[in-house]
Amino acid sequence: MTLVRWNPWGELFNLPSQMDDLFEALSPAQGGDKGDVRGYVQLPVDISQTDEAFSIEASVPGYKPDEVEVTFDDGVLTIKGQHKVESEKKEGEWVRRERRMSSVYRQVGLPAEVRADEISASFDNGVLTINVPRAQRAQPKRIPVTAGATNGQPRVIEHQTETTSAS
Repeated sequence: MTLVRWNPWGELFNLPSQMDDLFEALSPAQGGDKGDVRGYVQLPVDISQTDEAFSIEASVPGYKPDEVEVTFDDGVLTIKGQHKVESEKKEGEWVRRERRMSSVYRQVGLPAEVRADEISASFDNGVLTINVPRAQRAQPKRIPVTAGATNGQPRVIEHQTETTSAS
C-alpha cells in the first residue's frame, strides 16, 4: 500500500467544479420528461384554500396577460411565462440594441377533486390570480328506515330524542 500525502491546494483547486455541480443539482430549472424547462426561473406562488376553491397568486411584474400561459392537465396546474424587453440606447453614431428575455415556470399539483372546466385566471398589476373551484363533496343524506308493511303501507320508524335543559 502506497501512502499519499494530502495536499490542501488540491482541494482548493477542485472547489469551483464542486460548486458548479452543487448549483446544477439545486437548480429548479432542470429538464425532465414532461418537457425541457431550462432557462426558466421557478415562479414563487401563494396558495390558499377554502371549502369552495383553491386560490393561487403569482407575482409576474412586467409581464402582459398574453405572455402568460396557464394549463391544467392530469391534476397539475402549470404556469408558464415568457417576457421580452427591448430597449435602444444611442451612443455617438451607434445604436445599441439590448434584448432581455425572462421566463418563469411553475407546476402545482392539485387534488383530483377540482372542477377543471371552471378554472379562471385574472391578471391585475403584475399579479396573476388563478381560482380553481373544488368539486362538491357528497353531503350526508338521512335515509328513513322502514319496518314491515302494515295494511300494505310501509311504516316509517321515527326516533324521538329527549332534550334536557340544564338548570
